Parts: sequence; C-alpha cells; structure tokens
Amino acid sequence: MLGSSALACDSGDDMGDGEATGDTTDNGDGDGDGDGDAGLSHAADIQPIWDDNCVTGCHMPGGVYAALDLSVDATDNLIGSATTQAAGKTFVEAGNSANSYVIAKLRGTQMEFGGQGASMPAGSGAAPLPEDTIALIEQWIDEGALP
Repeated sequence: MLGSSALACDSGDDMGDGEATGDTTDNGDGDGDGDGDAGLSHAADIQPIWDDNCVTGCHMPGGVYAALDLSVDATDNLIGSATTQAAGKTFVEAGNSANSYVIAKLRGTQMEFGGQGASMPAGSGAAPLPEDTIALIEQWIDEGALP
C-alpha cells in the first residue's frame, strides 16, 4: 500500500529533493510555457468557425450585420472593439470570456449582459453553435485571444 501512496505523491522530479524541475525552456511555440503547444490562435482555430457559421450574408461587407465584419481576419474587429448593443462592453475582452459580448450573443444571454438583439448565429434555419464550439471560442479568449 505504501508503494501506491508514494507513486501518487511523486513530484515528477528525479532529484529526490521534493522540488519539481519543470520544463522552463520555450519550445519555439512562442508562448513561453515550454510545452511546445502554442495554444489556440484566431487564424487557425477561430476564423474557420466564423467562416462556416457567421460570414455568408451576415457578418461581411454589405451583409445584414456588416457592422461586425468577420470575413477576413476578424481579430481587429473583435478584440477590444466596443459593441453598440451593450454599453461599455466589448466583443472580446482578451483573457476574459465571461465579459466578452460575443460569448453572450452565442449563448443567447445577451439580454442578461445588458445587450439586445437576437442570439447568434441568426437567420433562416440557423442553428446555435454546438457547446464544444462555443467552449473553444471561450478557451481562445481566456488564453489571451491570440491572433
């Protein structure tokens, strides 16, 4: 029984001094955490969601919701940009998905957020985004909303 307890308490370092030695070198991914995983990026992970669900006919130049253009690289239009639907709120507050209006719109909680209008995506036959997709957007925001 003692052996299993010892395994459960293993600090992960082989020095025997009880101090973890964690990987502190950057593995070239740019985030400095040493894991080789750059985390989520807007270009690779989030823009395809906008492209597939939000752009055509709506969030594009000349679209129904052209005021928020999500058609090209939407990071500049989202991060720190004020929404006219909820006073004092931004579409994306980097590092804080709970205070990002885009999440309220995707979850249909924009009224509780002080906002207005329909939940997104809207339009004829538009279905809400799946929970795992919204969670991915939240993760991207919480990780700092990297481009």
